[in-house]
Amino acid sequence: MDMIALSNRFGTATVSLRGAQIRSYKPAGMAEDVLFAPKTTTLEGTKDDRGGIPVCWPWFGRNGEPGTASHGFARYSFFEVRGQKETADGTILTLGLKPTDETRKVWPYDFDLEYTIRLGATLDLSLRTRNTDARSVKITEGLHPYWRVSDRRQVRVDGLDGCPYCFADVSQVADQTWQGTFVPDRHFDHVFTLAKREQTITDAGWGRTVVMRGSGYSKIVIWTPEGQFENFTAEEALHFVCVEPATLFRPDAYTLAPDTEHVLSVSIAVAQSQK
Repeated sequence: MDMIALSNRFGTATVSLRGAQIRSYKPAGMAEDVLFAPKTTTLEGTKDDRGGIPVCWPWFGRNGEPGTASHGFARYSFFEVRGQKETADGTILTLGLKPTDETRKVWPYDFDLEYTIRLGATLDLSLRTRNTDARSVKITEGLHPYWRVSDRRQVRVDGLDGCPYCFADVSQVADQTWQGTFVPDRHFDHVFTLAKREQTITDAGWGRTVVMRGSGYSKIVIWTPEGQFENFTAEEALHFVCVEPATLFRPDAYTLAPDTEHVLSVSIAVAQSQK
């Protein structure tokens, strides 16, 4: 599998061309990776490759056509390298994806998807969708970070107070309002309609704080599994929490007219307290 390693004075990151998936991110001077990686990885066909930061496009979750793979085909497609450059502010890697015979089988549109990753004082991610088809298209999308933590039961997520939300296991209607801090201490699949553009993930065990800011998305998803999955145990699942910037549910999809574009952007800042 093609992997790209980025390294500069700000830290290191590893990116897979399969799915443009960021698999590792470690700011300079930090002992623990910011991203969770399962001990076993399948990397086969359309099986979920959990961990790191997957790209979910042109639909998020099971919001594609009936029978299509969860989280869209970009997650399983190989991206091309469009550019790499060094600047005073960091290393910039640009990846791209265009339609193939395989993508047209599940999504019969022309498009240009470009993903820019900048490793600098912050990790800056920009996912640009351009509709190159003659028809309008509807899209849900998102990034799916698996934030590595010492123990998710000791983690708090802030920036959701006052946000309407739903528990996606049972409903897609945001008919409840969250109050206060969120502690991901059990199974959640909560979808929050954003009222704020900044969320903070505080890990008391490692004295680490992740701040996520962005634009171009309408929801934050918090997902933590119940039990084990095919490539991690229930014990391993205690060491990550997914806090995901996304636009999801088919009624909330955005529409791109021909020859127009949309950009989802996220900036990730990580701070480590001194012990």
